[in-house]
Amino acid sequence: MAKKLSASLEDYLEAIAELCSKEGHAHSKEIAEKLSVKMPSVTEALRQLVEMGYIIYNTHYPVQLTDAGRAVAEEIVKRHRVLKRFFTEILGLTPAKAADTACHLEHVVDEDTIARFVIFSDAIAERADAKSLQIYLTEAMSHLDDPDSRLFCTLKELAVDESAVIERFSRNLSATAIPALAPGDKVTLTGISLDKTILKITVNGTPQELPIAIAENIWCKR
Repeated sequence: MAKKLSASLEDYLEAIAELCSKEGHAHSKEIAEKLSVKMPSVTEALRQLVEMGYIIYNTHYPVQLTDAGRAVAEEIVKRHRVLKRFFTEILGLTPAKAADTACHLEHVVDEDTIARFVIFSDAIAERADAKSLQIYLTEAMSHLDDPDSRLFCTLKELAVDESAVIERFSRNLSATAIPALAPGDKVTLTGISLDKTILKITVNGTPQELPIAIAENIWCKR
């Protein structure tokens, strides 16, 4: 059974694997530079990895991964890659922020969760029937740069008796599907049908009914 690695030692093993893949070798000095740590810390970490059977290390020689170390390193690198992809392609983070966030989370995410991340992110990114969700995520995240981001919501997200002003229509709505509403209209949610498919609203004081499938594609500002 593989020995449990601390988050710090996982970082060392990942760095060794990446250096070996890129440079063909991993010297202790290169590891120190990559992880921005001092040599005594590297020496102690390498000693622990040797004891755990993950690397072969002799002073003045490059560090080598054992078969066990290579297998564990591949799992760590995979977790990092999957998480970084999710944060960049699905959540829209910058590559630098995505990489940093992945570094923090990769040590606490197990293989079962990673497998589910892969299925989920692939489905959103690749499936044709997820296009409307991709558009929604793009539009929702575009509001995050606005100082009033917390005020934006879809019409569907309003609470009963809550009012908002229509800002714009989602690209998910075709021209023929856009209801008799316009940006600037004041809407108030007055109720929801028992089957949860119709919203009852007032538009500038006039009662209307609107399918929820349409309401979730109308952006408002509270």
